Formats: sequence, C-alpha cells, structure tokens
Amino acid sequence: MPAALPFEENTAGSAVLGVYRQVFAVLAREANGIVDDAASVLIDESILKAFADAGPAGLTVEQVIAACPGTPAVALRRRFEVLRSYRAVTRVNERPHEMYYQAAFAPYVMLLFLRRLSRTGGLGELHRMLSIARLAADDAATTRGEAREHLREMTNVFRLLANPIMQLAKGGTVESLRSQAQPMLGNSEMLDQAKLYHNRALARWPELLPECTELRMALGAYRDAVTTAARRLIDQAGKTRALGLLPAERWRSFARDAGVDELAAAVDGLLFDAPDPYFTADDLLDAVEEGLRTDAGRTPPPRPRIDDDGPVSTAADPAAEADALVARAEELLAGQDRVSVAELLTGAGDWAAARRVLADLTAVHLRSELPYALTWADDWLVHPTAELSWATDGWFERR
Repeated sequence: MPAALPFEENTAGSAVLGVYRQVFAVLAREANGIVDDAASVLIDESILKAFADAGPAGLTVEQVIAACPGTPAVALRRRFEVLRSYRAVTRVNERPHEMYYQAAFAPYVMLLFLRRLSRTGGLGELHRMLSIARLAADDAATTRGEAREHLREMTNVFRLLANPIMQLAKGGTVESLRSQAQPMLGNSEMLDQAKLYHNRALARWPELLPECTELRMALGAYRDAVTTAARRLIDQAGKTRALGLLPAERWRSFARDAGVDELAAAVDGLLFDAPDPYFTADDLLDAVEEGLRTDAGRTPPPRPRIDDDGPVSTAADPAAEADALVARAEELLAGQDRVSVAELLTGAGDWAAARRVLADLTAVHLRSELPYALTWADDWLVHPTAELSWATDGWFERR
C-alpha cells in the first residue's frame, strides 16, 4: 500500500486543485458538467466584470443582477451558483448569513485566454511558449531536467499542430481546410524561432540530443503539413483566390509602388455593382470567387410546371429583345443624347431599382448593333446617408 502523502504535499496539491477549479469554472454548466452554449460564458464574463467594477467591498447577488441589466435574472442566478460551487466566487467573510461575495481573478484570466485562443488558434500562445523556452535556455539557472521538459513540451505542441493540418490536407474538404488550417499557415517566423531554440538547447546540453532530435522531427512534420495544405489550397483556388497565402508585406509594397494601371488591371474584366449595406464582406468575396469559376456542365434552374395542352416556348426572339432594349435606352435618355450614369443610379430611388438600371445599361451596351454606348469615368459620388451609398460616374449616350 502506498504511504499517505505528507501534510505539505497534500496542502500543495489541494491548492493546485483549487486554482484549477476556479480557472475552469467558466466552462462548467453545473457541478461536474461541461458548458455547452456560448451565452453562459458571456454571462460569466459580465458577472466577473461587475465584481471588478465593485472594488474590494464585494457585491451581493442582487447587486450583481442589478449590475447586469441586459441578462435575465434567472440565468444570472444559475451561473452565479455555478461559479460559487467551484469557488470562483467566494464570500468576503466566511461567517453565517454573509451576503457579500468577491470573485477570483483566475476565471477572468481563463476567459481572456479563450478569447485570444479563438482569434489566433493558439499560435499566439505558442510564440510565447517559444520565447519563454528560449529565455530558459539562455538562463544559467536552468537545469538539464527543466530543459528536457521544455523540449518535450515543444515537441508535443508541434506534433499536435501538424497532425490535424496534414489530416485536413490529405482527406478533408477544401472548405474545412480553408477555414481551419489557413490560420496556421505561413508561420515561417515561428519555425525559425523554434529552430533557434533547438540549436541553443543542443549547444548547451549535448546530452539532450535524443530530445532535440524528436523536436527537429516534429518541426519537419509541421513544415511538411503546412506545405501540403498550401499546395492543395493553391491547386483548388487558382492564382486569383490564393491571396491569403502571400505575406502582408508584399501587398503593402504593391499598393505603395504600383501605378493606377497596375492596380486597375487586378479587376480588369469584372463589373462591380454598388455594394448593398446589408451584404457582409465575406458575402461579397464569395460572390466574386463564384463569378470567376467556369463550369461547362451547368444545369438550368428548375422551371415552374404549367398544366396546359401545349408546350411552352422558351426561345427568345432576338428582334423583340433588341426592340425592348432600344425602348429602355430611349426611356433612360429621356430625349437627350447623353446622360450621367450616376444621376440615373441615384435617381432610381433604392438599391434594387438602381441595380436594374445598371443591368439594363450594361445589356444595351453589350449589343454592338444598337446605337448606344456606356462609358465609365474614374470618379464616383458618395452619399453616406442615402439609400444608395455610392454610385460610379460615367456616361450613357446615343452614338
């Protein structure tokens, strides 16, 4: 039978367990349960913020509810009990009928860590770990055992980082690879930093060659996974869609040094409507990417079924279509030989009507047999408070 732990070791272990419970209180739905909705974590954050603003005097449960007016009282009480059960929130004085509570800082630190982790995928923490390990390798007080532990930690981190990227690059869909693996790509600086740490540790502790070899193999696996993932994204996306794989410095240099013609050549052949304020940037990017695709096997959309005796003719009459376009062009010209495109778009009233006007102008211009021309200008009109926030200037004229 193992001997009982000495009092000092038992006390130290209990302290570690207590901090551990406080840290993960924000991830607990209840005692011995894992939180399964993001709203609970946001409620925990509002509770901890209320305690931070209250000062050392603490707060009662009712004061916490009053400090969080945007959250239902029932949800606040439930989350407060969870935090209290994990001792993330404790009484100011351990005595009967104590009404005031105070919060520990560990749960809020955990929330900050989770937010940073969601934004960077853990790469920020990896940079910090490498910096700490490098400082430890240069510190004369670092022992060989501590250095061995640091090398093993870095090896495990890079293995866990490389495995999912390689799995996505080999067997995952392109969409999942783009959404999950791309934040982990382009980390040459981190690889260089890890290599410097490896060289420093090996030079100082030659007897740690096996651990250094394991780290070097993990770095090679991560580099191979990144290369495989980037190659697959480039093959699937093409030259025009693999923009996220270029370093930001190259885009800044191009934007500073390129002329007007070079910048305009990037969107040569594309026609952009004025963006609807309800469209997000991701929706606009997806629309442009889909427009660049060429699919020869595209099937027509389903047609409504008409229950009659004869077939419905869907063939368009070129002459009738040309007459309709001429009538529409004369309606837009309103007796003039030349009109401003910006005035036509802003005079349409709303976004949908302006979009139809722009489509009609483009359709008339593309019919070379019709005596009309559409010429674009370099400037535009901006109306921040109008329904149509901006309109490109140009001229629509009768030849």
